Amino acid sequence: MARNKYPEETQRKILDIAFRLFSEKGYDHTTIQDIVDALGMSKGAVYHHFKSKEDILDHLYDRYYVDSNMFSMMEDPSLSGLEKLRELLRRQLADPGKLDIDGIAVSFERNPQLIQLMLTTSVRDGAPIIQRLLEEGITDGSITAAQPKELAESCLILLNLWAGIFSHNQEEFMDKFRFLKAMTDALGCPVFDQAMMDTLDAYYTRLAHKISQSE
Repeated sequence: MARNKYPEETQRKILDIAFRLFSEKGYDHTTIQDIVDALGMSKGAVYHHFKSKEDILDHLYDRYYVDSNMFSMMEDPSLSGLEKLRELLRRQLADPGKLDIDGIAVSFERNPQLIQLMLTTSVRDGAPIIQRLLEEGITDGSITAAQPKELAESCLILLNLWAGIFSHNQEEFMDKFRFLKAMTDALGCPVFDQAMMDTLDAYYTRLAHKISQSE
């Protein structure tokens, strides 16, 4: 069998087709066979690059973060650690490309594999970035938290899973973030100022509208 000379191009095509189908049909209603049929490839060729549908969704997020230059503010010497943290969260909530991926209809509560993936990536990939910004804030005095590693991990789990997945309406979503605001304020990391709370409210409105359009 001929070796694929362009594996990155094949991966890109798979991700492009998967993203289109996930957006049109919803993640739950898209099968690997749907992706295979749209690509005109064999199922084995898809599984050569991605081990599961969950793996494809994970790589869609990874690709977005690479392409979006999401973390460019981290090297801005004019911003404090707290300001960088706020800007990172604001970009996560306001960027149209991020909303496109977040707007894929996924029933996380019925998919333990995705919840496990979200938990793992939050602690393994996301928390070290937040920890770095917390430590910068502690150094420059904008943050007074005592345990940056534990705060980074726990906040991402609460934000991504507890608030992000297990909120069933806008009121519940905002109530959870009001709790997170009180918690982080008390721990010396006042990231959720009023502007951030307004951004969160607007994010949920836009996300709910996008998901309703795809259903």
